[in-house]
Parts: sequence; structure tokens; C-alpha cells
Amino acid sequence: MIDYLRFTSYLIVEKGIGSICASGYCQGVKRFVKATGIEEPTKDDAIKYLMGFYSANKSYSHIVNTCLALERYSKFLGAPYKLGRPNKPKKIITGTLTEIEIARMFCFCANIREKAILGLLAFTGIRNLELCRLLVKDIDFKNNTVFIKGGKGHKDGIVCVSPSCLQVVKEYLQQYPRKSEETLFFSVALNRKDDFIRTGTVRKLVKKTAKRAGIQKRVWPHLFRHSLAMNMLLKGCDIYSIREQLRHSYIDTTLIYVHSNPQVMQNRYQIFCPNYIWEATMASFIMGPAQYRRYPHRLQEQ
Repeated sequence: MIDYLRFTSYLIVEKGIGSICASGYCQGVKRFVKATGIEEPTKDDAIKYLMGFYSANKSYSHIVNTCLALERYSKFLGAPYKLGRPNKPKKIITGTLTEIEIARMFCFCANIREKAILGLLAFTGIRNLELCRLLVKDIDFKNNTVFIKGGKGHKDGIVCVSPSCLQVVKEYLQQYPRKSEETLFFSVALNRKDDFIRTGTVRKLVKKTAKRAGIQKRVWPHLFRHSLAMNMLLKGCDIYSIREQLRHSYIDTTLIYVHSNPQVMQNRYQIFCPNYIWEATMASFIMGPAQYRRYPHRLQEQ
């Protein structure tokens, strides 16, 4: 019988993999064992299993994560092998929220706590888990910034936030006083003020608020991150500033937002597009009569 606890410990302690990724790899191996009944898979077993994924047209991320899980597990068993990867599809982000839709959600928040949670998600673009782990001392009300400790990839970072959002956070702290070392948000449902809010609770809160506001789109916490990037682009913000706000390691990740919305390119194009028609109408002032006699077709084109 597989010792999944030992496998998870191996991934975290010996390989330095984060607990969330380690848990995902463990779940991938569990699914494999449940589907095949094989506890020590060979490379042929893994290939046969993955062929079912390709036949069923599973998503790119699902296939890659399963490959990684089986590769990690093979190393754990002492018989490592390498599996191939499908070509990564060009990602297009759709269904982002407009400024009006997010403003409408603010209007339908049930209380100041919901408004503070929604505000930090919408104005900073931080991830759900990062929001849940925020401490009161991480909010810099003087410089309008938020400190993110141990974000994705165990990276620290600082993001900007709107003063209007911080005003909402101040009102929240007046109603729910918290110490500097405590988490900013706590689990009200469990009546445990020393317990940080769960990511599932934030998802439910966002979903309920969107339903109240009459938003027909599917809304989840990470969508506010995408929406912030898209709305900043539409306002003319440069791609490098957005990269710093979202804390992307590679600029290619940020460029996905440019490729996902043709309106962004359209705005830039209309500003910098050469005006050939205007230049053509001005040609008679630029070109002398002698030149027009040499090129009469140009006059006809005018």
C-alpha cells in the first residue's frame, strides 16, 4: 500500500516543492492508482494512462500536472523516467469584469467586511491565498501599498493600492479591531477571530456578491486579478507597470492580456497609426507644379 504521507514529505522536504504543489502531485498519483490499480507504474503504464487523456481531449494543464506527478513518483520509487509534454496552447483571457461591473458589485456588498475583501482583490490584483494570509501590519496606509509575504513561488512583493480602497479597510478595522500581528480577515462563520479566512469562504463571498449585483458572468477571486490588468491596459497603462503590479516573473505572462483584448491594440493603433489620407490631401502643397506635370496620375488620385 502506498504511503502517501511519506511521498508528500519527500516532495516537500527533499525536493523543496511547496505544500500546495506537493498535495496536487499526491492527488494525481491517487487518481492514477484508482484508475489502473497499479501502485508502482512503469513508463509504459504511465504512457498508456496518459493516452486516455489525449483521447479524451483533456486540458493542457491537467495532462502536464499528471506527467509531473508520475515523474515525481517514479523518482520517489527509485526508477525515474521522463514523459513528454504537449505543446502549450496560446492562452486567451476572456470574461473579465469591466469597471462598471466591479463598481456595481461594490454597491451590493452586504457589509463593510465584504467591501474590504472585494476592494483588496479588485484594486491590488492579489491572489486569493495571498489575501487570506494578509496581516494587518502588511497594509501601509501611509504609502498606499500592500506587502505580500511568501506569495506564489515563495516570493515576497509590494503592490500599490488605491487610497479609496484603504479608506474602506480603515472603516473595516474600526468595526473589527485587529492587532498588528493578526490576520486582516478572520473566519466569522466559525466565530474564531484568531483563525484566518479560508479561500473557499472568499470564493463563496465573491460569487454571492456577483449574484446580488446581477452579474451574469462566472465570477471568482482570481478574475479580479485579470480584470485589473485588462482595465489598466484599456486606460493606457504601460505593460511594465502592470507586470510589477501583478508580480510576474516574465513579461510574456503579462503580454497575454494584450493579446486577449483587441481593444487594447485598437486604442494604441488609433493613436500611432499614420494618416495617409491627410498626407495625400496635403501633397499639392508639398509637390510643386513641375512634379505634378511629371506625375499626372497623382493628381487624378487626389
